[in-house]
Amino acid sequence: MPKFGKTSRKNLATCHKDLQDLFNEVIKHVDCSILEGHRGKKRQNKAYDEGKSKVRFPDG
Repeated sequence: MPKFGKTSRKNLATCHKDLQDLFNEVIKHVDCSILEGHRGKKRQNKAYDEGKSKVRFPDG
């Protein structure tokens, strides 16, 4: 059975509880990684400025 690596576990821990529950079920069936968790103000606005997000902080 697949399992999350250290980085995925760290990123997932910063996500909303519903996403944590969902991906803890997903990993039982499909190997996957959590590339990013919660974004703070600076990172979210940077993602928006680079066209990688549709909303600025804290609207998302």
